[in-house]
Amino acid sequence: MTRLRAEPYPRADRGPAFDPDIPMPGHYRIRLVKGGPYCALRIWLGHSIGPEGQEMTDRGFRWQCTVNGQRVPFEDYWPGCARDPISQAEHDRIVAASRTMDATSHWFDPRKPVDLASAPPPF
Repeated sequence: MTRLRAEPYPRADRGPAFDPDIPMPGHYRIRLVKGGPYCALRIWLGHSIGPEGQEMTDRGFRWQCTVNGQRVPFEDYWPGCARDPISQAEHDRIVAASRTMDATSHWFDPRKPVDLASAPPPF
């Protein structure tokens, strides 16, 4: 008769594991500062984009990243963003909200923490 050994410490379901050295293309949610509003981040592998906005197909693929639709260095955000993936619809909603917000709003600048005591609701 074979006995099954129980693990000494039960494992909690922490979601899928990822290798920080291998980027995963997709959409992610991230805060740029503690207490700041969420930003939408998109990572993909593709051709470089030239200054006029066209793909430079004569060059190889490279990892690219945008935060709220603005291009940023990929190395600054991977793997810190990997723990909070979101859908493309949620990404598009956050990007649209960040483009239509008033510059005087407490929720406008993602690099400043939001003072919840004095800020009005973001809707």
